[in-house]
Amino acid sequence: MTEQPTTPPVTVTQIISGDLWAGAEVQVYNLCQALSAREDISVTAVVFNPGILHDKLLALGIPVTLADETSTGALSIAKAIATHCKMQGTDIVHTHGFKENVLGVLGKEMARAPYSVRTVHGNPEHGFSFRKPHKWLTSRLDIWLGRLRQQAAIAVSTQLEQSLQVTFPGKVFKIFNFVNVEELRQTWPPETDKGPNKEALLGIVGRLVPVKRVDLFIRMIATLNDWGYPCRGAVIGNGPLEESLKKLALELGVSERISFKGFVNPAMKKIRKLDALIMPSDHEGLPMTLLEAATLGIPVVAHNVGGIPEVLSGWKRGALVDEQTPAAYADKVLSILPRQAQTGDTEAPSQSLSSPPEFENKFSSRENARKYVELYTNILSLPRGVNLPTTSS
Repeated sequence: MTEQPTTPPVTVTQIISGDLWAGAEVQVYNLCQALSAREDISVTAVVFNPGILHDKLLALGIPVTLADETSTGALSIAKAIATHCKMQGTDIVHTHGFKENVLGVLGKEMARAPYSVRTVHGNPEHGFSFRKPHKWLTSRLDIWLGRLRQQAAIAVSTQLEQSLQVTFPGKVFKIFNFVNVEELRQTWPPETDKGPNKEALLGIVGRLVPVKRVDLFIRMIATLNDWGYPCRGAVIGNGPLEESLKKLALELGVSERISFKGFVNPAMKKIRKLDALIMPSDHEGLPMTLLEAATLGIPVVAHNVGGIPEVLSGWKRGALVDEQTPAAYADKVLSILPRQAQTGDTEAPSQSLSSPPEFENKFSSRENARKYVELYTNILSLPRGVNLPTTSS
């Protein structure tokens, strides 16, 4: 019997900063975990910072290069990317983030790797103007490289897909962020205690920075208690606004009802205990925290922005808020929490693993990893410098 010829796996190198353990980093890890389980993909990575992501990628057993930006410059990082790509025989460089796009494409060109794609994980938090010419020029370089030297821009939500079509016409593809549904449910079953007279525990997860609007969360907790609905708040995360937010809680008279948990890894340790997750961010892409909570059936009240409506639409345990006011969020909390969380009624419906409609089809690792592999494979069929034709979503 003659051996059947085999096709070598596609080697994809992920480029990510890794300075935080936040949404983009979690998604990159989920992607690498899903791809590393396949025989048709060889996944490698270059990370710019030591930390949680770097260590978790090493634990997957994939080749990882640490190009430490705390001790080296941009050109050295690009050279490290090029060296890594040459050693691994990289076919596609996959970048995640603003500086990662620029340095990743530069390293790709130095290594003469044939193709590159980027994932855009969210809207930019800061605008660019001529008042800051260095940042403005860098942002233009990022766009130029994306248009001329990358074959695809991957959007994680429909809102991002639509906005990116203007910047990268003809090369935008939508692949949702995703979670390992089975693993999360097995590892982190909900621990919400629905005993009589239990006060509801509401939580917010993320960096304590202006865009996350933790101030709205604190004011919502105060509003609910003022309305005669006793509840507590958990702030899960750290950041530069921590002290001012603690001061706000004190001024509103709810400092005893709000606990600042700091950075928690994994955040699921705290999310699984919540009666509801609150997401009042000014803007979002497709938050990983949202997907994690929805996987467990944890109710969610969130701002009607970005990819959030695509997850919560049609879900009885999800509520979208259009008006960014404490009262609007408080109203939605009262509308979706199980009766038991409000009254102590022990006959309230059990909070089982009831996720949003079509959740596993849209946001599971199996389905979306398949879409990434399909995109990678199609890109490899292109002549160098040619873009992959997009299809309607």
